[in-house]
Amino acid sequence: MFTSSCVFPVRRVSAVLLLSLVILCMSCADRLLATEWLDERVYEAPRVHEVSEKNQGEIKAIFYQTLDYLGKETRAFAYLGVPESDEPVPAMVLVHGGGGRAFYEWVKLWNDRGYAAIAMSLEGHMPSVDGKEVKLKHDFSGPARVGRFGDAQKPLPEQWMTHAVSDIMIAHSLLRSLPSVDNDRIGVTGISWGGILSSLISGVDDRFKCAMPVYGAGFLYESHGHFSSVKGAAQKFWDPANYFASGSMPTLWVNSDIDGHFSVNITSRSFKVTQEHAWMTIHPGMKHGHSAGWDPKRVPEIYAFADQILLKDSTELPRITEQPSSRAVKLRYQSSSLITEAMVYYQNEKLTYRNVEGKHDRPGEWIPLAAEINAQLKTVSVQLPETARNYYVNLKNAQGHIASSVLVELAE
Repeated sequence: MFTSSCVFPVRRVSAVLLLSLVILCMSCADRLLATEWLDERVYEAPRVHEVSEKNQGEIKAIFYQTLDYLGKETRAFAYLGVPESDEPVPAMVLVHGGGGRAFYEWVKLWNDRGYAAIAMSLEGHMPSVDGKEVKLKHDFSGPARVGRFGDAQKPLPEQWMTHAVSDIMIAHSLLRSLPSVDNDRIGVTGISWGGILSSLISGVDDRFKCAMPVYGAGFLYESHGHFSSVKGAAQKFWDPANYFASGSMPTLWVNSDIDGHFSVNITSRSFKVTQEHAWMTIHPGMKHGHSAGWDPKRVPEIYAFADQILLKDSTELPRITEQPSSRAVKLRYQSSSLITEAMVYYQNEKLTYRNVEGKHDRPGEWIPLAAEINAQLKTVSVQLPETARNYYVNLKNAQGHIASSVLVELAE
């Protein structure tokens, strides 16, 4: 099934059997989970079928073979782009959000930066010839996503999450099979549902060298937003924190402070349990969506982080080394470039989400307050009013990159 017969030259990839991975379950019982649902074939390069009539310039349209579903052969549609280079290039796996598709535009963004990239459809879709159609199904589609883990009572081989995770890992194996790609420099990023998946993958597929989940995070059952309905044990099985909490992959957590799907508290907690190898950036007022979640001007930290980890760029993102904890805000940081701005965003109420003329609930107003920067001591400080109930701090460097503190929730 997974033989390599591709439109690109392929090198042999050996299969690795993952019998069990001990991971930390975040329930109070601290029970251990095993990834026996993970099929060893996800580590093999798949058979690839070209769809040249759907190519977008130099970006190739392909189907690659995935795990069978209910005894039926399945394939995932994807766009694959590899920039010209005399040396193997770094690469990214790009994971779309709910209702999304394989975005060739996203692939091109990374190709233009010197990275190979693959963006696949995880919901059984393929595009029309112009590349923009989302809902075209094909004869080799696998399971469809059912709401928020709505198929969690089914056997694991029949659940969408099993196939989505597997499809991502097979795409990774495909990239690794290309002589033009450097296997030691491959990362993953995903948006919304893709953020859930890429953060989960960071604790499962240690062949990746970095992960950049956008919006989506772990501890979904603690969200004040759209994912607050994820409560049952079957749904919690797929919570990404079960997997990444015991991992060590360099990770950049990205979110908005007004996101209606993933509230900022779960991003903060995801960062806390990974902070020895993680960074976090919270963007005030950032809208939810694919274009916002990959925009190099809106979220330049994603691309800077990839360069930092995969290209060993010397200009690292700022890092907060001592987190704030009280109304007398004080933190310490390290940064290879000048910190030009320190801003506290606080609320005069506990973190509460309400419906405000929109589809999803949103938190109350965040009030900005400039803080004092001591560049010599590398500290930031300011006094919050007694009315403040929660806050986070953003540091911005000369390149415009933001590093965020944890969310601090204050007692009344």
